[in-house]
Amino acid sequence: MIKIHPLLSISGVCILLSACTTPEPATSDTLINTAHLDHLYEEVSIGDAVLGTVWIYCEAPDYHLVGDSDEGFTCVDDVSRALVFYCLQYRKTPSPEILHKVRSMTEFLLYMWSDNGFFYNFLLPGPKINKTHQNSQAIPNWWSWRAFWALSEVNKLDSAGLTDLKARILPVMDLLVQRMQQLCRAPADPVIFDGVGVPGCLVDLGADQVGVMMTGLANYYQMNPSEEIKSLLLAFGNLLLEVQHGDADTWPYYAIMSWRNQWHAWGNSQAYALLFTGRVLEHEPFIQAGLNEVRYFYPYCLEKGFFSGFKVVKDADSLGMQDFQQFSQIAYNVRPMIFASLEAYSITGDSTFAATASQLATWFSGNNPANQQMYDPESGRTFDGIGSSTDVNRNSGAESTIEALLSLQAIETASERRLKK
Repeated sequence: MIKIHPLLSISGVCILLSACTTPEPATSDTLINTAHLDHLYEEVSIGDAVLGTVWIYCEAPDYHLVGDSDEGFTCVDDVSRALVFYCLQYRKTPSPEILHKVRSMTEFLLYMWSDNGFFYNFLLPGPKINKTHQNSQAIPNWWSWRAFWALSEVNKLDSAGLTDLKARILPVMDLLVQRMQQLCRAPADPVIFDGVGVPGCLVDLGADQVGVMMTGLANYYQMNPSEEIKSLLLAFGNLLLEVQHGDADTWPYYAIMSWRNQWHAWGNSQAYALLFTGRVLEHEPFIQAGLNEVRYFYPYCLEKGFFSGFKVVKDADSLGMQDFQQFSQIAYNVRPMIFASLEAYSITGDSTFAATASQLATWFSGNNPANQQMYDPESGRTFDGIGSSTDVNRNSGAESTIEALLSLQAIETASERRLKK
């Protein structure tokens, strides 16, 4: 039986953020254990280059590597996640070991880059780039945007040991920005789904992908401020405002749709992207939109015991719900909401948002429909998901592991910032 770490209790997470009334003092202990992520990490040598990879799949009970002959054993999606984590960790506790992983994972992303500006996703044994799988082609899709976000975090690090890599990263990022600028260049008529209008640009691209793009672009803008990039960020953010529905009293309570007229929990980074970009650009409409989702929609999610998704449909003059799904529930559902809640807390100083982040984080400790502790601080493993109140996937692959670590890292970073004030 997994022993629950004191800080993974509801009161423990609240203590970290001082978001709850408690006589207990704040603690400097950490929940972050990278042992399992280290287990997933594997270096591949190609010529003189050392590429840092992470296994996509890792199966219980002995947590061994499981390859996929159709996809590959590692991917840009997951290495990008890990690279973001290590970049943020390096800012907190710089070390040669972390710097090495930052360099090796950056080398992997550069190896997977295509000269058309986008990235391939999967790497097969050999190693050989998988250029045929539909989720591995060098096209404008999730893995390219995640790679951009990760490289933007590398670009922000202050380390002489990264000077050469940054010189190689910048042209890659510059070209991908050009490709982003080619998206949504001409206004498109809205497309109607179940009576709900969706901007033509978002029909295939999706607001969820735009959120990841904006996160990387906001970082890029901080390092390379220009009116051109500001205009691109404003254009993307305004698209997200068009797919936000409801209000404080009307369902779906300011939820920002993920794709067309659907909201799904996984990768729902729209609110965080608006808050972060709004803070960087000092653009109040974005900040207000993000605050509204966190303030009104997130409590609804918590009240319902978390859920996976739903569809918004228009019936006469009101909006209704279809295709409500409570499962599956995964770490990737929770992390974007924690990021948004903590960004709202950082912007406003309102402890209500910190309390929301605390409640969301306790999904990892058992405050979920399965009453199962999903993250184990003793091993660093995070179970891959909850399929029902009685079905827990005890595998622990890259996505679940890294999304949990990013969540805990964000909470501890917020706590450290509070203590320094």
